[in-house]
Amino acid sequence: MNDDTLTVAPPDRRITAPLDGRVVALTGSARGLGLQITEALLAQGAQVIANYRSMSRELQELGRVNGERLRLLPGDVTSEETAESLVVEARRLGRLDVLIHNAGITRDQPLVRMPVEDWDEVHRVNLRGAFLSTKHALKLMMRARYGRIIYVSSVTALTGNTGQAAYTSSKSGLHGLALSVSQEYASYNVRTATVAPGILDTGLGSVVAPAQRRRMEDRSLLGLGPADQTAATVAFLASPAADYINATVIRTDGGMRY
Repeated sequence: MNDDTLTVAPPDRRITAPLDGRVVALTGSARGLGLQITEALLAQGAQVIANYRSMSRELQELGRVNGERLRLLPGDVTSEETAESLVVEARRLGRLDVLIHNAGITRDQPLVRMPVEDWDEVHRVNLRGAFLSTKHALKLMMRARYGRIIYVSSVTALTGNTGQAAYTSSKSGLHGLALSVSQEYASYNVRTATVAPGILDTGLGSVVAPAQRRRMEDRSLLGLGPADQTAATVAFLASPAADYINATVIRTDGGMRY
């Protein structure tokens, strides 16, 4: 008697997280969107080198829970020593697959009243910091002939915004940096992506003046943005599934009214 019963192999119970085996360096990790990106990366299996300027209780707790999977690295991103230390830590781990430049500040006020010192400080953190971390991360990525660099920008870099000339121009600079890096290092399989969030429910979005915050929320078709969804987008871009996404801007602003 023939047995026509179909034999099905049992499913493989081994589950591989999207970022298993990947080493990701992140700046500005202690609070707001940066903290949520850190959580998303860890949840998806990454080994994370988390830079911060001042420690938060939340990041400290993540370090306690995740042990060696989360390397905490203090430092000011405007200092070249901080960028160098990120790379030193990555070398200890044997690789650097992804760099995420998230560190950012704002000093909002009308341009004619803005002190030069405020303008310079915003550009030092938001743009110089990105330059330095990119410069040093590229050395490891070129040697490995692979890398992904993600810049966290803002929708205001594309639309402009009253009172945010310093912030907007510094974030616009990230777009040019990302495009140049993707072309300059394409032969080394280095890819870039820029994420441009709208008004979010955390971080800098939570300290915007109330009247301005309402205007920004009203312009978004979906209102105030949940930061965890932007963090999930960044984590996806850090994964192999996003390898063909390159030299582009991903907007997480809910759609904008014009």
